Order: sequence, then structure tokens, then C-alpha cells
Amino acid sequence: MNKIDYFFNKDYPNIINKYKIAQLNSNEKNLLKKDTILGHWNFGQIYNLIRTKKRFAVVTGFSASGKLHLGNKIALDVAFYLGKFGGKIFIPLSDTEAELTRKTPINVTDDFNLFKSDIKRWQFNLNNSEIYLHSSNKEVNNLANLIIKKIEYEDYKKIYGSEINLSGIFALSNMLADIFYPSQKGYKKTLVILGVDEIKHARLAILASKKLGFPKPSFLYLKILNGLKKEKMSKSKPEQNILLSDSAKKVRHKIKNSSIKTLEIIDNPLYQIALWILEMDKKKLDKMSKELKYNQFVSTISQKLEERYKNLDNGKNKKSPR
Repeated sequence: MNKIDYFFNKDYPNIINKYKIAQLNSNEKNLLKKDTILGHWNFGQIYNLIRTKKRFAVVTGFSASGKLHLGNKIALDVAFYLGKFGGKIFIPLSDTEAELTRKTPINVTDDFNLFKSDIKRWQFNLNNSEIYLHSSNKEVNNLANLIIKKIEYEDYKKIYGSEINLSGIFALSNMLADIFYPSQKGYKKTLVILGVDEIKHARLAILASKKLGFPKPSFLYLKILNGLKKEKMSKSKPEQNILLSDSAKKVRHKIKNSSIKTLEIIDNPLYQIALWILEMDKKKLDKMSKELKYNQFVSTISQKLEERYKNLDNGKNKKSPR
């Protein structure tokens, strides 16, 4: 599937303008307090539900293949944060999509258990969530079958171009089923959390909601966490990622053997990790990046991240001091 290849801060204004991504207002910013959020489509409707203490659904999903990395954690952080304000969190794991579109065969049970293990390790509260595999959710499968019948090839082609194939359509149909599944459970409003490189999926979901008569979803778009080899973090390239399941020693090894120098410090993955994962104070972080030599800056952030991972193994989940 085609994805927009913008992963540098200077390009975000172009993306915002091209896709008419709205910016959070001051009240919404005060609520979310997440620098990772680039913008939204129709988040105001969700904010009104939060303000009036009404329930809503939050959807963020993953392929069942591969292990979670820090880029995935950004979406999970936003989802579980919204869970504190009345959001029921739905996390689909697409094992059917993974079997069709990934070259490496997957063991569904192992990958599902790995996912749950990563979530527990980082101490996310699962009480208000539903995590499921596509293959084991009959309601989602029924929805996917309906979508395959109702959404035409031309609809997919209009958004993804002529390169879209049958396996891609099947995967997208499953994704749409995940988005509309909460409405089957009685939720009138659904918020979908996506990386901004997946904005085409949002366009498809809006088109499908009109054709199928489902409520129009709202969307939060997230910035992209760069990987250790100047590409976005991806499940298919574990050595350029920092995985949620990595040991502190493995984290140190990956950073030491990485190629991560960027023209702008704000695009550097270690800077982004410090700001978005360790949640360091931005003013202090900017000051540190200017005062320290580059290698010293990398070493300092690496040590703080290693400490975070060590705390996880000790049953703690401490954030970096602000």
C-alpha cells in the first residue's frame, strides 16, 4: 500500500495543509498534553463527550506479526490516556492480514502472547480494553464480509491507486471492520488513532461509513517516530527499532550500532524518544541538545532509556525526571 513518506518536522505543515488536518484547540491541548499528536479530524465531537462524561470508543490496531516497538507505544499511550476519560479501548490484532501480506509465516498464539506480554511489561491498565485477534472474533469477521460485498474496487482504487490488490483489499476490509466494530457494541462515537502516514485509511473509513450507514469516525493523527537507520520504526525491521520487549543491554547495543545523526535535532530518534517516551521537559531537552556535543547527547539519552528498561524489569515503570 502507498504511504506518504514524510518523517521530518519541517514537512508536517505541508501534510497538515494537504490533508486539511485540524489543530487541537487550547482546551483539547490541555486535556491531551501529548506532543506526539499532529492534529485531528472531528476530535471536537469526542471532546464534547469527555466534557459531558459520556462514553466513546477508542481504536488503535496492529498487525499480529512482529514485536511492538516504541513507535507503537506512542499510539498505545494516547489510547490508554483517553481511557481515563471514558474511552473504551479496542485493540485489534490482525492475524488474517498478517498471513496474507507478510512474507514470514506467523504463529498466531505466540504473537498474541508476545503482544500481551509487552503490554503488561509496560504496565498498561487493561481493565477498560478489549484486545482480540481477527480470526477469533465472529462479529468482526461478519463485518469484514459485509464490507467486502459493499465497498467496490473503484472505491479502493480512488484512494490507494491502481496498485491495490486483492490481499490489500482484504486487509483494508478487516481494518474497516475493526473501526466499525464498536458501533456494533453500542458505541455511538469512535475515535481512531493513526500515524499520519496512514491517513489514506482514514479517508477510506469515512467513505465506507457513508456507504454502509455507520457513524462517521473521528481521527487523531500522530507524528512519526524515526528509526535508528533514518526510516520510520517498523515491525519488519527489528534492528532499526527499539522493541518494547528489548532488554536494557539490547537497547544500548542498538543505539551504539545505529546511524541516527540528522540535520535537525528534532528529527533525531533519540531526541524524539526523550520527548515522547521518556517525557522529558522540552525546554530542558533543547538546552541539553545545544550544550552537549552530539555524542554526549546520544550517550545521555541512551543511559536514561536504559534506566527506564531496567526499571521495567524491576517491576517499575518510572518516567525520566522532568
